Amino acid sequence: PYYNTPEAEYDKCVKFESGLHPEVKQLIGFSEIRDFPTLINKSRICDEDGRAKVNHYKTVNDNKRKGQ
Repeated sequence: PYYNTPEAEYDKCVKFESGLHPEVKQLIGFSEIRDFPTLINKSRICDEDGRAKVNHYKTVNDNKRKGQ
């Protein structure tokens, strides 16, 4: 079937990348990952790391404000 060809894999990756948040797309896009499961996993990891980073800095800033 169409979904198992290398061209289909490439198309799925390109379509998936186009729907990513800009921050994740910037980190993932330059890698040109064309294995769909790998792309999904790396994107998920980048997204989770980005959220953790934002939450960390938000907590630090909130603690600074409480200490003033």
